[in-house]
Amino acid sequence: MAVLIGMSQEVRGKNIQIDKDEITIGRKAENDVPVDNPTVSGKHCTVIRQENKYLLKDLGSTNGTRVNARDITESALKPKDIIQVGSVEFMFDATPGETIETEQEPNADVEVAPGPAAAPESFGSISPFGARGKETKGLWFLLIAAIGLLALIGVVFFFIKLITES
Repeated sequence: MAVLIGMSQEVRGKNIQIDKDEITIGRKAENDVPVDNPTVSGKHCTVIRQENKYLLKDLGSTNGTRVNARDITESALKPKDIIQVGSVEFMFDATPGETIETEQEPNADVEVAPGPAAAPESFGSISPFGARGKETKGLWFLLIAAIGLLALIGVVFFFIKLITES
């Protein structure tokens, strides 16, 4: 039998058996899986069992329903899928021995470029603050040299004072 395993704080450690052909998830107590969280709608979504397939349907919720971080209105479920109802997460799983038909993902077309990979010239800096200005390099050098000179003068002054007092 398939289960929803609570992942978020509100539902952590709860295993909800999908023992009916349809279960509802929402904030209202009348749901099969009531979730007390303001991001969950009154009747948020439903899990429908059709023979050995499971389908998740959003019921027009305010904050949406996601499967594996993708917004959905309807999605077939497969073991280890992460379901987000508002901000509350469940993991869908099936008990050992249960067969669940899943659709095969289409193969991705990958283009292999010859030669070594290189960053585009527009990627001069990956910093979110942009590349460092080269015009300020001389200013920093001057500032560090001035601080070093002041420190050296301070040390010399300290030794001269120390020698003259003894």
